[in-house]
Amino acid sequence: MLDLAVAAQAFGRRPSVFAKIRTETEPPYDVRVCGAVGLGTSLGFSMSELGSLTEVADADTVVVPGLEAPWEPQDPVLLDALSAAAARGARMVSLCAGAFVLGHAGILDGRRVTTHWALAEEFRAAFPAAELVEHAMYVDDGQVLSSGGMLASADLCLHILRLDHGQAYANDVSRILISPPHRIGGQAQYATARSRPVSGPLAPVMEWMLANLAEPLTVDIVARRAHMSSRTLERRFHSEVGESLQAWVSRQRVERARALLEETELTITDVAYTAGFGSTQAMRRHFIAHAGASPRDYRTAFRTPQPA
Repeated sequence: MLDLAVAAQAFGRRPSVFAKIRTETEPPYDVRVCGAVGLGTSLGFSMSELGSLTEVADADTVVVPGLEAPWEPQDPVLLDALSAAAARGARMVSLCAGAFVLGHAGILDGRRVTTHWALAEEFRAAFPAAELVEHAMYVDDGQVLSSGGMLASADLCLHILRLDHGQAYANDVSRILISPPHRIGGQAQYATARSRPVSGPLAPVMEWMLANLAEPLTVDIVARRAHMSSRTLERRFHSEVGESLQAWVSRQRVERARALLEETELTITDVAYTAGFGSTQAMRRHFIAHAGASPRDYRTAFRTPQPA
């Protein structure tokens, strides 16, 4: 519903306060919301008075919002309408998980596309012929445009307004939305994963590493702890975990640093040493690689300043 509301607000009827900053208050588009009669939503209520899917055939731009279970089979009538619209050259826009719908319609093969960061694994499995730009806020691939998770739909809608009506118009819409005309960074700074208990034969040494992230954790040091050769440890670690030991340690340290930046008053330097990076420069390098933002920018975005 959030995707749909953002698109309707960006492209549809202008709110009355728009007249305070612009003289042209009529919407620049003729917007139709189409779908099945009595369409149920993921928030537990239904929508009525929707236009027929046949209206998609005449649309210059088709916007597909996200949905609750995007990997499930979609309505063949909808997929045929989307495929036909794309074939005649309509601009195809997906918001969040709506990229799955375009994928099911066969529109994304060979295209650069993004979707919600948490759905990257499922998307790659379903549409291997598409090029997923996993952490982008939005991707403009010409005829096909796509946005990342939920509120990134506002970023893409403002981008489309900028393309169609100029920067000034998009900026004024962003002022009404109280949203930046263009956000710096991508979805990586928001991406995280539910912590899972380590398992398997290497679980004891992995738990020891998690408890000692602030200490040096070279392959040789960990191999001695695991009572095996460095070469054997590297081979078994990659086989069981799916990445090298050093890559895993780096990722765990970034996650530890995230938590410290969000939840504590530690300085950036203290966070770097507590998380095991050894220097602020090393933490910054790894943090930008994994989270798409510097530690300082991340703290600014994710920690509310405490009152004096």
